[in-house]
Formats: sequence, C-alpha cells, structure tokens
Amino acid sequence: MLIPLALLLVTQGPADSVSLRAALARARALRGQATVAAAQVAEARAALRGAGAITNPTVSYSHTGATPQEHFLFDQPLDFLLRRGPERSAARARIAGAEADSSLTMAGLAREVRTTFYRALAAAGAERLVGAQAVQADSVARIAAARLRAGDISLLEQEQAAQEAARARQTLSTAREAARVAEAALGRAIAWDGVPPHAAGSLDAGLGDQPPALPVADSLPAVRTAVAESAATAALARSAAVSRIPLPTLQGGAEWKDPSQPGTLAVLGLALPLPIWQSGGGPAAEAAARARRAGALAGETRLESARALREVRIRLVESGGRARFARDS
Repeated sequence: MLIPLALLLVTQGPADSVSLRAALARARALRGQATVAAAQVAEARAALRGAGAITNPTVSYSHTGATPQEHFLFDQPLDFLLRRGPERSAARARIAGAEADSSLTMAGLAREVRTTFYRALAAAGAERLVGAQAVQADSVARIAAARLRAGDISLLEQEQAAQEAARARQTLSTAREAARVAEAALGRAIAWDGVPPHAAGSLDAGLGDQPPALPVADSLPAVRTAVAESAATAALARSAAVSRIPLPTLQGGAEWKDPSQPGTLAVLGLALPLPIWQSGGGPAAEAAARARRAGALAGETRLESARALREVRIRLVESGGRARFARDS
C-alpha cells in the first residue's frame, strides 16, 4: 500500500497551477528584466536631452584700482553649433539601439519562461508515468509473492519481480526530484513567492500549427542594435571631425567708474582659438576608426543573424516532424 499512497501524494501537487499565458504575463509584470529594459530606453532618451547641449556662458566680475574700476564680462563659446547636430543624431541612434535591446531582453524573458514551463510540464508528465510504472511493478511483485507461496513460480522469478519493484521506486524518486526542481525553476522564472505552482497545459499544444514565416534579418533586435550602434559611432565621428574647425568665443560685458569716461562702457569682442599645439586630428581619427569597426560588426551581425534564422527554421521543421511522429505513434 505504500507505493499507491506515495503516488497519490506526489500526483496531487500544489494547489496552485499556472498556464503558459498567465506565466508569461506574470513574468512581464514582475520580473526585473522588464524594469531593466524600460530603464535602458529611458536612459537613452534622457541622453538625447544632453546631447549637443548649448554651452553655458562664463561670467566674471572684478574690481581694480585702475580706471575703470568695475568690470563685468561674459564669454559664450560657440563650438556647440558644429557639434549639436551630429551628437543629437548619435543620441537618436542610441535610443533606437536601446529599444532593440529592450525587445531582445523581453524576448529572452519569454524564452526563459517558455523553456521552464515546458520543462516543468514534461517533468510532471514523466513523474506520473514513472509513478504508474511503480504501481504496476509493485502489483507484479505482490502477485509474484503470492504465486511463489502457491508454488506456481520459482524463487528466482519472485526475486526478479521484487527487484524490478525496488528499481521502480528508485526511478520514481528520481522523477519526483526532477519534477520538483523543474517547478522551482518555473517559480523563479515567473517570480512566484512560496510553493512553486505546477504547469497546466499540454505538451503538444500548437504542434499541428504551420511554422511561422521566416522574418527578415534586419528586423531582428540584434541586427537593429548593431545598426544603431554603427549609426551612432558614425555621427560621433562627424562630430569629432567638425570639432576641428575653430569657432570663436563671443565676449561681452560692461565697464564703469572711469572719471574720464562717465557712464558705462560696453565691451564686445571675439576670442578665436589658435590650433598651434594640436588640431584635434587624433580624436577625429579615433572616432573614424570606431565608426568603421561598428559598421563592419553590423555587417557581420546581419550575416550571422541570417544564418541563425535559417538554422532555426530547419530545426523547427524537423523537430516538429519528430514530435508529431512521437505523439501519433
């Protein structure tokens, strides 16, 4: 009676169950990946506000013993006029990359939930099958013991049946362990507090559906991220190149308290940087090299993604055919 009682206890499972749709919805609402993905996009959008920002002016006031005694001056750099456009273009590209990364993060989360869900579902099914086999082996052992007492079979045959029943108990313990571990992984994937739920569904759900159409490689998040990074680095390379052009700094202000010149004197001028020691060629060349590298990586990512799409299509078709054959046979 021990095997049927143990089978009843392990097949009852926890009171809570969760479907795949509910598991996906719960993971999107409670897992930290969703918050991380949203924060990445928010960070990129915040960076756009600071990209190409107008440089703040420098204001100074001084009092001297010579005339005029009071001086109020300000300097307004104008170099942002050249850098503002490319830097904002780079920031917009980074937003597109962050959105692609966000979709990739959420796709990875959905993949984790689906994988752990079906593993838990398969482990629970395996536990039920092994439990039924254990019950059957225990019944055969009890029948063999009765037949031995009646003299119908030999001691060796009875011991073989008892050994098979003992082996079934061990297999049931292993299957029960795998099922509980799979349920724990499912609980972690959907941020479940307390006793993990058991997966409710069918292993062959959607098995008869046609495989989805093969998407374009450029639509994949990995490719979109690489292309956005390439566009951002190209824009920053343009910014570094135009930054080599010397733009003047606008100067203005007022001076007063000069006995020979009553009133306030206006001050207006320009300060032009002289590229004597360096002209920014090093940073510009470095930015151009980064842009070339990012462009090459984007091309490699596109090629790898196209290969991965074809591989996934092949594996999906063939594994689906094997699964349908296994189900029908």
